[in-house]
Amino acid sequence: MVGTNRDDQTMLRITYSNLRWMLVLLPAVLFVVTILPAIYTGSLETSISAYYGGPVRDVFVGVLVAVAVVLVAYQGSTTFEDYNLNGAGFYAVFVAFVPAGLDRILDDLRQAALLSPDGVGPVEFVWSLRFSLTTVVLLCGLLVGLEIRRTERVRTLVRGDRVTLFFVLLTGGTLLAFLALAMWQLWVPPAHEVRLGGIELSGLPLIGDLQLTIHDLAAIFLISALAVVVWSHAWPHAVARSAGEQLDPDEMARRRGYQVIFALMLAGPLVSWAVARAFAPGHFVIFLEWWEIGLFCIFWVLETRRLNHRDNGLGAQTAHAG
Repeated sequence: MVGTNRDDQTMLRITYSNLRWMLVLLPAVLFVVTILPAIYTGSLETSISAYYGGPVRDVFVGVLVAVAVVLVAYQGSTTFEDYNLNGAGFYAVFVAFVPAGLDRILDDLRQAALLSPDGVGPVEFVWSLRFSLTTVVLLCGLLVGLEIRRTERVRTLVRGDRVTLFFVLLTGGTLLAFLALAMWQLWVPPAHEVRLGGIELSGLPLIGDLQLTIHDLAAIFLISALAVVVWSHAWPHAVARSAGEQLDPDEMARRRGYQVIFALMLAGPLVSWAVARAFAPGHFVIFLEWWEIGLFCIFWVLETRRLNHRDNGLGAQTAHAG
C-alpha cells in the first residue's frame, strides 16, 4: 500500500510538471508558426491576433484554448498565483475566440455570401461564436467553482489583509464586468449587428479617441494577470503574509531574478515602441505581445525547474524514509 501511495505521488508530480511545461511549449508553437512564415514571406503581421484571419488560424485558436484550459486547471504554487492564473485563463478564452478586426471578417463573410449563398455568412458565424464562447466560459467557470467549493485557497485571499482584499475585489470585479460586457454585446444585439466593440474612450491626453474591442481588453487583462503572477514571486513576503502561507526558501533565493523580469515586463511598452520605431514601424503591438509572453515564459521555466528540483528532493527523501 505504501508503494502504491508513493507511485501516486510520483505520477502527480509528473502530471503537474507536464502541465507547467505546456505553458511554455504551447506559446513556443505559436511563435514558430508565426515567425517562420514571416521569415519566408518577408512580411510580419502587426499583432499575434492578426494571424486569426490567415492560414495559421487553427493553430492560433487551438493553442490559446489549450493555454486557457491549463491556466484554469493548474493549481498554482501559491493562492495568489492560482487566483491570477484562473483570471488569465478566462481572458485567454476571449483572445482565442474573438478575432481582432471582427468587423472586417464579418464584411468579408458578407461579400462571400453574395457570391456563394450556401457558404457560411456573418449571421452563422456570430451564432457559432455565441455557442462556442459561452460554452467554454461556462466550463472554465465550472472548474473555478469546483475549486472554490473543494478548497479553502480562494476564500483565504478574501480573509487576507486589506490590500489583498482590495486587490481581489478590484480584479474580480473587473473580470465580472468584462464578462457581463462581452456577453451583453454578444447576445443582446441581433446577430447581424454583433460587433463586440468593447468600450470607446474619448479625449485621452496625447492619444485622443481610443476604441478597445472585447478582444483588445481581453489581451490587455491577460498580459496584466500574467505580470501579477510574476510580481507575486518577485515580492513573496507580502503574498505569503496575506494568504497565511509559509515562504519557500528556494523561491526566496530567486526573487531577485523575478524582480528583474517583472521590471522588464513593466518596461515592455517603451522597449517595444523603440524597437518598432527603429526597425518596423506599425508593429508595436506584436513586439509588445512577444516581449511580455517571452518574459513570462522565462519566469515560468525558472519556476518550473525550481519546483521540479524541490519535488525531486522531496521524492528522494520519501523513498529513503520508506
